[in-house]
Amino acid sequence: MIEFEWRTELSDAELAELTDVLTRAAHFDAAPEYNTISVEEIIRSMPPSYPRAHHLLIWMLPYATALGGPEHPKRIAGVLRLVTAPDGTAHACLVIDPQLRSLGISTLLFERIGLDCSGPEGWAGTGAHTIIAWARGNHPAAGRLTRRFLIPRTRRVWKLIRPTSPLDPAAVPPVLEPTAAGELRDVPWLSDVDAETLYVLRDGGEPTGAAALDFTPFEHLEFGKSASLTAFRVAPDATVRTRRALLDGAAAVAKACQFTGLVAYVESNDSEWVTSCRLTGFQHDRTDVCFQVGGQQ
Repeated sequence: MIEFEWRTELSDAELAELTDVLTRAAHFDAAPEYNTISVEEIIRSMPPSYPRAHHLLIWMLPYATALGGPEHPKRIAGVLRLVTAPDGTAHACLVIDPQLRSLGISTLLFERIGLDCSGPEGWAGTGAHTIIAWARGNHPAAGRLTRRFLIPRTRRVWKLIRPTSPLDPAAVPPVLEPTAAGELRDVPWLSDVDAETLYVLRDGGEPTGAAALDFTPFEHLEFGKSASLTAFRVAPDATVRTRRALLDGAAAVAKACQFTGLVAYVESNDSEWVTSCRLTGFQHDRTDVCFQVGGQQ
């Protein structure tokens, strides 16, 4: 039914066919925001330019769709992209042609190639001893596949979205102060935030919360032109009130920049942020699920 091969280069014909598959898949998966792979990133990361990237090309062998009917020719069914870090941790992404889904291609692939990461060369000779894969939008096929092979879910992240207008039209949102990240390097609870500018909530001159925003616009069907919260942190002793003030202030910053929607990503088991987001008008838009094979979980 299928064959597969790790590839370090593609012929012109293969590149054209793979481009068609990935373009159609990206269009098909745009609304639910499922995983995508761009052919450009595959080309850029083909060895020797990026030796830690591995690409498994999958073909559907000739098949008939009707008894006694003509066979369809062999065709590219999808691609698995694996990027391995020096410590043996790899991030994987798999995209299958929309026309060939629900045929068991992914299941058959892993039945044949296996999921053993414990050998000296790692999984399938790639050097990967831990494989991490995110299913954006909690793709149902990912759920079926991971149940079949008993692959555990290690994280769930909720994509939440709200309007930038305040819930109470008469309310005056908190003012966040734009501050260069370098000025906050001595604040320990901001040490992991990677941003040039932070919007800071202060109390008596002292920072109590900070948010980083990405103003790259994207269009949301319900909320229109939207920005994203890429990071939001509060002091260790912060209350729900402080968290709400930070979120409302961030929405006001986005509104001042002519955005009508604001997105935040929250760990589903982080009850404090989940509660604060709900109290400030955020609603669930998507669930992303992380699966892991091998390594410490």
